[in-house]
This record gives sequence, C-alpha cells and structure tokens, in this order.
Amino acid sequence: MIVYLLRHADAVPGEPDVLRALSPKGRRQATRVGRALDQEVWSLVAAIEHSPLVRSHETARGLKAAAKVRQPLRELPGLEPEADPRATAVHLARSRASRFLVGHNPHLAALAGRLLGVRDGERSIHFRKAALLVLERLAAPTPRRPYGAWRLKGFVPPQSWFVDLTQVSVTK
Repeated sequence: MIVYLLRHADAVPGEPDVLRALSPKGRRQATRVGRALDQEVWSLVAAIEHSPLVRSHETARGLKAAAKVRQPLRELPGLEPEADPRATAVHLARSRASRFLVGHNPHLAALAGRLLGVRDGERSIHFRKAALLVLERLAAPTPRRPYGAWRLKGFVPPQSWFVDLTQVSVTK
C-alpha cells in the first residue's frame, strides 16, 4: 500500500481560515503537480481525498484537472491543520488500498512522523506547501506497531514542480 501526502498549494491570507482560496501561485503549483505526476500514480488510487478547507479542495481540483484523471474528489474530515494525526494514522493502518491525500500542516508532518516512527515532539518532515511525500506500508499493524511499518518512498519538494519535469514517478 502506498500513501501520497500532498500539502495544499499556496493560499491567500485572510480570515476565516477555512475559506482561504488558492493564490495565483497556488493554482500554478496545483497545475504543475498534476502535470508532473506519472500516470502510474493514478492507476493506484481510487480517489483524491482532501480536507474540508477550501484551499485543500482547490488544490485537489487543480491537480485532477491538470492530470486529466477520472478519480473523484472526496472530502475526508480529519485532514484539517489541527486534526489528530493519530486518528488518521489508524485509518490508514486499517486501509488496504493506496491513497492520495491533500491536507495541511501541522497535521501532515505529524502524520508522516507517526507512520515513520518518529517520537512525539521530535522534528520530522519539513512539509512546505505543494510538497509531496510518498510512504509505503511494509507491514500490517501489530500491538507493538499500531500503525504498521512504513518507509519513506519518495519526497518531492515544491520547487521541483517548477523544474522542467516531464514525468515524476514516485511508485518505482
């Protein structure tokens, strides 16, 4: 099982936070991510799941349009910035299918840290806007490892989407 974690693209400042839309830069980022991802990524996931916040939904929508894929967009509560990463980790531990999640910090960084076995309070991933982290589950959950065993399969920082990439494969 593979989990793709994409932090939403750049958003405009403002309040309320839940209604912040993508900036022009953010729309360009979402488009570039969608164009750069290898079609093999899309063959593995059934949907593009995103948080209820506007900027996450707009990132998912821009990504889907640019990738020209048919996967539906699905709102997934629990991906909000302050959501408990343990709940999402349990949800992913029970999942059998590969997933593509578009969310926020600090939630995504904490989620990645939990799955990779980073202790609470320790620094793990510096998850910038429009960065993609790819994790692979190696073993199912056990009492000792309640989220299973995971490894970092790939990381694409946001500046890489602005390089002349024709295809980025993060499945091989």
